[in-house]
Amino acid sequence: MKPRILIVDDNEKSRFLLSEKMTADGYEVETARDGVEGLKKVETFKPDLILLDIMMPRMDGYEMCRRLKSNEETRYISVIMLTARGELDDKVMGLEMGAEDYIVKPYSLVEVSARVKSLLRVKMLQAKLREAEKLAALGEMVDSIAHEVRNPLVSIGGMARRLYEHESNPSHKKYLEIIITYVQRLEKMMERIDEYKSILTPHMSMGNINEVIEEAVEEAKGFIGDKDITIKTELMPGAPEFEMDRRHLKIAFLNLLHNSVDAIENKGEVTISTLPAEGNVLVVKISDTGCGMESEVARRIFHPFFTSKVTGAGLGLTIAYRVIENHNGDIEVDTEKGRGTTFTIRFHLKGSRTPEPFSV
Repeated sequence: MKPRILIVDDNEKSRFLLSEKMTADGYEVETARDGVEGLKKVETFKPDLILLDIMMPRMDGYEMCRRLKSNEETRYISVIMLTARGELDDKVMGLEMGAEDYIVKPYSLVEVSARVKSLLRVKMLQAKLREAEKLAALGEMVDSIAHEVRNPLVSIGGMARRLYEHESNPSHKKYLEIIITYVQRLEKMMERIDEYKSILTPHMSMGNINEVIEEAVEEAKGFIGDKDITIKTELMPGAPEFEMDRRHLKIAFLNLLHNSVDAIENKGEVTISTLPAEGNVLVVKISDTGCGMESEVARRIFHPFFTSKVTGAGLGLTIAYRVIENHNGDIEVDTEKGRGTTFTIRFHLKGSRTPEPFSV
């Protein structure tokens, strides 16, 4: 999803110019005319960064910043203060209120753009570090859970299935069916946990991304079931080879494809494509015509054990996220309720090579 920028300034011209520049830079933008309106927009828009003027009616930038930074839910939103007050005391006060940066008017839009990009990059790296720490802790936790749950689960499942085979009472068989169904759900969770543990240690060798995708697509057709879903591939010719763990990447693509298939109720289409991008980057896009997601769900889908479905262990997209990170990649999701979802994966290639053409 695009980073969200909230511009809070009582000057209409400043709001317009900043909004146009931030939109041109590829951000999702919202504006407010003062601190009171700005705080309301924070609740609904949930920005990643705020460009905040100081001198405003009703509530100035200092007070708005103070309230943001004193609230646990909003204290981590980055704030850049924009003001004509360039005295040292003013800068110190803004920074003491919790602002991450301070730009004095008149300013260059190019400079504002660079400061915004820099702060968002730092925020992204901090988020990745926190995520890595959480995933490391998760690895230890799930290992312990799997060890404690697996043996009793095998016994419960084995006994329930044996009793079911020899049970003649219909009501008893119904109860056993319920037990077996829940055992199967837990067994699938154990499989996911084992899968997660396995992707923590990749084994790299040179490989072709298109071949991995084609294998994943063929396997993904198996869980379409009775739905009328077409999975299309649009793969660039001569995709550069790079260091990869083919099995892990296949698991990642399968989990993303599974998510797309689940999002389509009856009939629809899933498209997976590969294409080049600037800066030695290889892009993979997976798009579906499914139900889409609310923005708050989209922001949490890669979190461990988060799931918007009734069933499922909620580890599939976490596994995909970790595999892509292990391959020097990043993933973002563009979605809207009722309009489908697109996952965009960017692999930043290091040791890549273009396959030699076939000789005739």
